[in-house]
Amino acid sequence: MASTPATNTAASAASFKPFFQRISQGEDRHADVLACCAMLSNKSLADIFKQAETLGLPKAGPYWLYADGDFIARLLAAHGLVATVWKEAKSYAGLPEVALALVSYDESYEVGRAVLYHRNTSVDGKTAQPYVVDPYPHTDSKFHVRMGTAALAELPPSWYIGVTQMNKTAGK
Repeated sequence: MASTPATNTAASAASFKPFFQRISQGEDRHADVLACCAMLSNKSLADIFKQAETLGLPKAGPYWLYADGDFIARLLAAHGLVATVWKEAKSYAGLPEVALALVSYDESYEVGRAVLYHRNTSVDGKTAQPYVVDPYPHTDSKFHVRMGTAALAELPPSWYIGVTQMNKTAGK
Protein backbone atom coordinates (compact mmCIF):
# COMPACT_ATOMS: atom_id res chain seq x y z
CA MET A 1 0.00 0.00 0.00
CA ALA A 2 2.58 2.58 1.05
CA SER A 3 5.96 1.32 0.00
CA THR A 4 7.70 4.46 -1.14
CA PRO A 5 10.77 5.50 0.82
CA ALA A 6 10.29 8.23 3.37
CA THR A 7 10.99 11.77 2.35
CA ASN A 8 13.96 13.43 4.02
CA THR A 9 12.61 15.11 7.15
CA ALA A 10 14.57 18.24 6.27
CA ALA A 11 12.73 18.59 2.99
CA SER A 12 10.48 21.60 2.75
CA ALA A 13 6.73 21.22 2.91
CA ALA A 14 6.47 22.75 -0.54
CA SER A 15 8.47 19.92 -2.13
CA PHE A 16 6.86 17.14 -0.09
CA LYS A 17 4.78 14.73 -2.18
CA PRO A 18 2.49 12.59 -0.02
CA PHE A 19 1.95 8.97 -1.02
CA PHE A 20 -1.82 9.48 -0.60
CA GLN A 21 -3.21 12.29 -2.72
CA ARG A 22 -5.76 14.57 -1.09
CA ILE A 23 -9.40 14.23 -2.06
CA SER A 24 -11.70 16.91 -0.71
CA GLN A 25 -14.93 15.91 0.97
CA GLY A 26 -16.54 18.76 -0.98
CA GLU A 27 -19.43 20.64 0.54
CA ASP A 28 -20.84 17.51 2.20
CA ARG A 29 -19.94 17.94 5.85
CA HIS A 30 -20.37 14.23 6.55
CA ALA A 31 -18.24 12.91 3.68
CA ASP A 32 -14.87 13.08 5.49
CA VAL A 33 -14.74 9.31 6.15
CA LEU A 34 -15.69 8.57 2.54
CA ALA A 35 -13.07 11.02 1.27
CA CYS A 36 -10.42 9.23 3.36
CA CYS A 37 -11.61 5.89 1.93
CA ALA A 38 -11.26 7.39 -1.54
CA MET A 39 -7.68 8.47 -0.78
CA LEU A 40 -6.84 5.00 0.56
CA SER A 41 -8.31 3.20 -2.44
CA ASN A 42 -7.13 5.69 -5.08
CA LYS A 43 -10.70 6.19 -6.30
CA SER A 44 -12.81 9.31 -6.76
CA LEU A 45 -15.21 10.41 -4.05
CA ALA A 46 -18.09 9.81 -6.47
CA ASP A 47 -16.91 6.21 -7.03
CA ILE A 48 -16.70 5.61 -3.27
CA PHE A 49 -20.20 7.04 -2.79
CA LYS A 50 -21.56 4.69 -5.48
CA GLN A 51 -19.84 1.72 -3.92
CA ALA A 52 -21.00 2.72 -0.42
CA GLU A 53 -24.58 2.84 -1.72
CA THR A 54 -24.25 -0.78 -2.87
CA LEU A 55 -23.32 -1.60 0.73
CA GLY A 56 -26.40 0.10 2.14
CA LEU A 57 -25.55 3.79 2.34
CA PRO A 58 -28.76 5.76 1.62
CA LYS A 59 -28.73 7.73 -1.66
CA ALA A 60 -30.56 10.57 0.07
CA GLY A 61 -30.95 11.57 3.65
CA PRO A 62 -28.67 11.25 6.63
CA TYR A 63 -25.87 8.72 6.34
CA TRP A 64 -23.32 9.81 8.94
CA LEU A 65 -24.24 6.79 11.08
CA TYR A 66 -22.61 4.65 8.41
CA ALA A 67 -19.17 5.77 9.59
CA ASP A 68 -19.02 2.83 11.98
CA GLY A 69 -16.04 0.51 11.82
CA ASP A 70 -17.91 -2.40 10.24
CA PHE A 71 -19.12 -0.32 7.32
CA ILE A 72 -15.67 1.22 6.78
CA ALA A 73 -14.08 -2.25 6.90
CA ARG A 74 -16.50 -3.59 4.24
CA LEU A 75 -15.93 -0.56 2.03
CA LEU A 76 -12.13 -0.84 2.24
CA ALA A 77 -12.14 -4.65 1.87
CA ALA A 78 -13.58 -4.19 -1.62
CA HIS A 79 -10.28 -2.47 -2.47
CA GLY A 80 -7.98 -5.07 -0.93
CA LEU A 81 -7.55 -3.24 2.37
CA VAL A 82 -8.11 -4.44 5.94
CA ALA A 83 -9.43 -2.03 8.56
CA THR A 84 -9.27 -2.50 12.32
CA VAL A 85 -12.02 -1.44 14.70
CA TRP A 86 -12.06 2.11 16.09
CA LYS A 87 -9.40 2.39 18.81
CA GLU A 88 -8.68 5.21 21.22
CA ALA A 89 -5.59 7.29 20.41
CA LYS A 90 -3.42 9.40 22.68
CA SER A 91 -1.08 10.64 19.94
CA TYR A 92 0.04 9.83 16.41
CA ALA A 93 3.06 7.97 17.82
CA GLY A 94 0.79 5.08 18.82
CA LEU A 95 -0.90 4.79 15.44
CA PRO A 96 0.01 2.20 12.81
CA GLU A 97 1.78 3.13 9.56
CA VAL A 98 -1.53 4.04 7.88
CA ALA A 99 -4.71 5.03 9.70
CA LEU A 100 -7.96 6.86 9.39
CA ALA A 101 -7.85 9.19 12.42
CA LEU A 102 -10.64 11.10 14.13
CA VAL A 103 -9.62 14.65 15.09
CA SER A 104 -11.44 17.69 16.52
CA TYR A 105 -13.36 15.19 18.63
CA ASP A 106 -16.16 16.33 20.93
CA GLU A 107 -16.72 13.79 23.71
CA SER A 108 -20.16 15.08 24.67
CA TYR A 109 -21.53 14.54 21.16
CA GLU A 110 -19.12 11.72 20.26
CA VAL A 111 -18.31 13.30 16.91
CA GLY A 112 -15.16 14.44 15.16
CA ARG A 113 -13.83 14.58 11.65
CA ALA A 114 -11.71 12.09 9.77
CA VAL A 115 -8.24 12.62 8.35
CA LEU A 116 -5.80 10.20 6.75
CA TYR A 117 -2.56 9.57 8.66
CA HIS A 118 0.58 8.05 7.12
CA ARG A 119 3.93 7.57 8.84
CA ASN A 120 5.77 6.87 5.55
CA THR A 121 8.62 4.83 7.02
CA SER A 122 11.59 4.17 4.76
CA VAL A 123 12.21 0.63 3.53
CA ASP A 124 15.19 0.27 5.87
CA GLY A 125 13.11 1.56 8.80
CA LYS A 126 15.64 4.26 9.69
CA THR A 127 13.62 7.33 8.74
CA ALA A 128 9.97 8.26 8.80
CA GLN A 129 7.95 11.24 7.64
CA PRO A 130 4.61 11.40 9.45
CA TYR A 131 1.89 13.43 7.80
CA VAL A 132 -1.88 13.90 7.75
CA VAL A 133 -4.03 14.53 4.69
CA ASP A 134 -7.15 16.49 5.63
CA PRO A 135 -10.21 16.28 3.33
CA TYR A 136 -11.94 19.21 5.06
CA PRO A 137 -12.44 21.89 2.37
CA HIS A 138 -12.82 24.92 4.63
CA THR A 139 -9.42 24.82 6.27
CA ASP A 140 -6.59 26.94 4.92
CA SER A 141 -5.00 25.10 1.98
CA LYS A 142 -1.61 25.12 3.74
CA PHE A 143 -3.19 22.70 6.27
CA HIS A 144 -4.53 20.23 3.71
CA VAL A 145 -1.33 18.24 4.26
CA ARG A 146 0.37 18.58 7.64
CA MET A 147 3.77 17.00 7.98
CA GLY A 148 6.11 16.49 10.90
CA THR A 149 5.44 15.97 14.57
CA ALA A 150 5.07 19.67 15.41
CA ALA A 151 2.37 20.23 12.77
CA LEU A 152 0.58 17.03 13.75
CA ALA A 153 0.56 18.06 17.42
CA GLU A 154 -1.79 20.90 16.43
CA LEU A 155 -4.39 18.34 15.26
CA PRO A 156 -4.26 15.47 17.80
CA PRO A 157 -6.16 12.23 17.15
CA SER A 158 -8.78 10.88 19.56
CA TRP A 159 -9.69 7.66 17.74
CA TYR A 160 -8.30 5.73 14.78
CA ILE A 161 -8.82 2.79 12.46
CA GLY A 162 -5.62 1.10 11.29
CA VAL A 163 -5.45 0.16 7.61
CA THR A 164 -3.24 -2.45 5.96
CA GLN A 165 -3.15 -4.31 2.68
CA MET A 166 -5.10 -7.53 2.52
CA ASN A 167 -2.96 -10.64 2.32
CA LYS A 168 -3.18 -12.38 -1.02
CA THR A 169 -3.89 -16.07 -0.64
CA ALA A 170 -1.74 -18.49 -2.58
CA GLY A 171 -3.45 -20.38 -5.39
CA LYS A 172 -3.94 -24.11 -5.07
